[in-house]
Amino acid sequence: SLCRDFTTPEVEKVEAAEGVAITSGAADLASGADHQRRLAMLTTELDERQRLEADLRSSKDAMQGAEASIEGLEELHAEHRSEHATASGAMRERMRRHVAERQAAGDQLLMQIAERMRACLRHDEFIARLGGDEFVAVVPIQHKDDALDLVARLRDAVTAPVVLDHAEVACGLSTGIAIWPDDAHDPSALINDADLAMYRAKASLGTDVCFYEEEMDEAVRNRRRMAQQMREALDQGQFSLNWQLQAAVDTGDITGYEVLLRWIQPDGTFISPADFIPLAEENGLILPIGEWVLRTACAEAASWTEPHKIAVNLSPVQLGHVDLPRLVHQVLVETGLSPSRLELAITETAMITDMERTTHVLRQLKLLGVSIAMDDFGTGYSSLSTLRAFPFDKIKLDRSFMSELDGGPQSAAIIRAVLALGESLHIPVLAEGVETLEQLAFLRDQGCDEVQGYLLGRPQKTADAEVQAAARVLWAVDPSMEKAA
Repeated sequence: SLCRDFTTPEVEKVEAAEGVAITSGAADLASGADHQRRLAMLTTELDERQRLEADLRSSKDAMQGAEASIEGLEELHAEHRSEHATASGAMRERMRRHVAERQAAGDQLLMQIAERMRACLRHDEFIARLGGDEFVAVVPIQHKDDALDLVARLRDAVTAPVVLDHAEVACGLSTGIAIWPDDAHDPSALINDADLAMYRAKASLGTDVCFYEEEMDEAVRNRRRMAQQMREALDQGQFSLNWQLQAAVDTGDITGYEVLLRWIQPDGTFISPADFIPLAEENGLILPIGEWVLRTACAEAASWTEPHKIAVNLSPVQLGHVDLPRLVHQVLVETGLSPSRLELAITETAMITDMERTTHVLRQLKLLGVSIAMDDFGTGYSSLSTLRAFPFDKIKLDRSFMSELDGGPQSAAIIRAVLALGESLHIPVLAEGVETLEQLAFLRDQGCDEVQGYLLGRPQKTADAEVQAAARVLWAVDPSMEKAA
């Protein structure tokens, strides 16, 4: 069993749900041979976490007898009266090829990574699997930065490719480190601090290791407070919708409106979507919030005199929910909005996460009669392959290309290429972030289909005739447009 392979008789097993204790030569630690040294703990976490943990749960029989828990670490800490350091990390699995999602592959990956981690330990170091894709390690140190030595060894062990069924799986390592007694006085608090540092490392683009800092606790408290406020906002009706118009480049006629979510608290404080949407995606609140947006937008659009289209952005979390097609159908039926007036926008990143599953969901949505747009085109990892995977109804060119249009010829060349691509594929292109008359003139000269941005009008609480009339006036008085014509 894994327990027999990865533990030694000198150390009592640590017990945890669905965990594998991975210890090596920890007898010296348990005996407290050197009370002047400090200790470091590390935990690691595989990226496709939910999917892998589901595979592991389905193979509990194969993993039986290999369970461990953090209680052994508590005992280890109690026997040591020296300074400790804790490090927690996350192994992010990035599939280079399609690896079969089945329990055998999940077990093999876990065992190979665990064996490598165990093999890189020294005689006085300890490592254990806490459960799922999370590991914790303990290592004696004399100075704070000494913990980085174990981080380096684990990084080397983890990042080497793993071959499963003739396919390679590449892993990365993110690490958080906390120091005892500077950061905490008991193992559970120490590991919690290390986890906070680990998540900071995961979010960082410049480093894969972070030491715990007190402000991380404050950041967590703020996030928890915002999560609770979001629940209250949904219950108390604090969310509202804004509408930003979209127009045809050649005529200036309104073609539709993008739906934008706004959150203004009772005291008048505006919370930016950039702040609360990522948190809602993490804690699952994006599902009820997204349903509210879809239902409210469709109901309002159904009451309009003009049958303009509405564009609703979908979160990757929503797109991954099996009930999304049923929800969209239910909302269309209840609100009476024609499916042809609803456009659902997704990002390239949402497609790449699980191309096969996402494509299946999108095809179900198209069968309802709604249109599908690729949002933020040009900012993802594989734009062309994404276009090939699914017949999109519209390409929405990311606003960053417009903001950089005056900075050099590169952005202009990319915009021309995207417009030519859209024309060859018979997919209309909408340019986002249009803010100047010169940008609008350039897009018309290059044959762009639709535009959206502050030049046409800022997001408004209502999509009424006044906004549409103002946009037409902007076009009519544009000297650059007259010159370009």
